[in-house]
Amino acid sequence: MIETAQVALAIYGALLIAGGIIGKVKAGSSASLFAGAVCGTIALVGFWQSLRDPAVGFLTGGLVGLLLTGIFMNRYIRTRKFMPAGLVLLLSLLVGILTMVARQEYMYKRDLPAGELTKKGPGTLSR
Repeated sequence: MIETAQVALAIYGALLIAGGIIGKVKAGSSASLFAGAVCGTIALVGFWQSLRDPAVGFLTGGLVGLLLTGIFMNRYIRTRKFMPAGLVLLLSLLVGILTMVARQEYMYKRDLPAGELTKKGPGTLSR
């Protein structure tokens, strides 16, 4: 789960930056370019942080995802257009949830004694 969340966060950050560029080219929106660049960069920083400290990195990426979920939910409700509002809403929600679940998994594994991580049975991890 942790590796999946890291890959998703990196792709999400790149897509946010690309979306901002597309918004500038197609609609001439400097706000889209700025917001996409800032949010995408923060998501990529979260990815980078997750390589060294998953708790901090996933928190950073998850907060970006959940913040954009709220923004694009409002935009989707107003416009009822799937592109781009609905797509970014779904991606942001997915990444926000995925990174927060991965953070919880990391925190759970980190707090267990090393011997507990290798036990198999109900209620324990099977790694």
